Amino acid sequence: MGDTKEYIKGDKHVHQAGSVMIKFAQYNVSEHQGDWKRKEEQEAENLEKDFDDFEEVKKDDDVVPENTKSPQYDAVLIEKLKPIFYNNEKDVKLFLKEISGMKPSDITDLVNKWVKDKRISDYGYSRKGTLWKILNEAGLYTKSKQNWCRRVY
Repeated sequence: MGDTKEYIKGDKHVHQAGSVMIKFAQYNVSEHQGDWKRKEEQEAENLEKDFDDFEEVKKDDDVVPENTKSPQYDAVLIEKLKPIFYNNEKDVKLFLKEISGMKPSDITDLVNKWVKDKRISDYGYSRKGTLWKILNEAGLYTKSKQNWCRRVY
């Protein structure tokens, strides 16, 4: 064990391997086996609680732009977007839901993916100008048209 301490000071990986070996040894000693299992189960429960708390916070932090909350505005926005989405209202609603709170670069990546998947029309380059204009006016994509055109292909 004296040699291990020297390596622990110099190399973190040896320390981690050493602690795993110690746990392995504790687990195989019958008198400590129950204690070790309980401790591991408690750590797992604590991690699950922390993760559950994180999920709840994340749900509370979901950002929905103010202009997408109004059903009337949604209907107008959806009608403007439908021709670009092959008149598929379901896809328009899904797209709006997905881009809600997204970073501009993620929005353009999604547009590129949907064009490739034939969910957004490529006719007359509508995705280059018309889609940017509608999303920009709605406040859903705030970057410039030049930025949009550089990222959307």
